[in-house]
Amino acid sequence: MKKLIRTLLVGCLLVSFSCKKKDENAISNSEMQNEAKPYVESEVGKTKVEFDRLVHNFGKIEQGEVVETTFHIKNVGDNDLYILDAHGSCGCTVPQVEKDVVKPGDSTPINVKFDSNGKKGDLTKTINIRCNTENAIEQVKIKVSIKAK
Repeated sequence: MKKLIRTLLVGCLLVSFSCKKKDENAISNSEMQNEAKPYVESEVGKTKVEFDRLVHNFGKIEQGEVVETTFHIKNVGDNDLYILDAHGSCGCTVPQVEKDVVKPGDSTPINVKFDSNGKKGDLTKTINIRCNTENAIEQVKIKVSIKAK
């Protein structure tokens, strides 16, 4: 019996250590961002943007409802606007950008979907848009008041 327990213990240890092997060729997210940052900062000129509004208030909704709105971002600068990334402050807020390159004078919609499942009360969520502006990250917000079921 002791031999069986000892064999099982050694087997478990071998399996657990073999699963922890790190891929030496893997590139971390921070390394990828650091690689892209100098290119964006040096090769692409800065531009200016305007939004149709900075805050959208959904008002009162029922818990579990999914609501949507659309913000419009306009390139009011002299250089092309490059939208590198758009993300919400949590997984319940999902932005989707139609165009990632916006010519001067043009605009593009940013569709934002908010899922209130599991949420309650008054909330404010931020949408971060990473682009080639002076701020590098532009922000819009959504507000909502969720009535629990």
